[in-house]
Amino acid sequence: MSRYPLFVLILFCFTFFLLHSANAQDGWWKEKKYKDEFTRQKYALCKKTFKDIGSGLSFKQISAVSKYFDEQVYLNVISNEKGYYSSSQAELILTDFMDYFRVISFSFKRSTRYNTYAFATGKYKYSINGNKSELEVSISLKFYKDEWFIDQIMIN
Repeated sequence: MSRYPLFVLILFCFTFFLLHSANAQDGWWKEKKYKDEFTRQKYALCKKTFKDIGSGLSFKQISAVSKYFDEQVYLNVISNEKGYYSSSQAELILTDFMDYFRVISFSFKRSTRYNTYAFATGKYKYSINGNKSELEVSISLKFYKDEWFIDQIMIN
């Protein structure tokens, strides 16, 4: 008996599971109908920006987050680092944070968007010396020059 049909069945099931998981992870983003193509593209870019940031947090790739920093970004990292920072300072602060609070996973839970502002909240699960816990994360974006930039990141 050939293993080919079994392999195809397993591959199909695995692909279905991955697609279902990917769609389930987008539950934080409510799709809407837009009045024109420009608005649809604007919010598609917003979603992509949040996804890039989420991926950067998930895999400790600070450059995936910092590429959306403007000249200054407001940070509140566990109330230790609180204020406006240059993009390079903010990158160092997030790097230090992620070095200590080693990420297990990050996922967005909900989002809201307006004409020039967007906001998303999520859970940052981490481990310190084998002890696991989680923190709330909120990220706001601002829209100008046809791009979305991080306005603030709060981690509590």
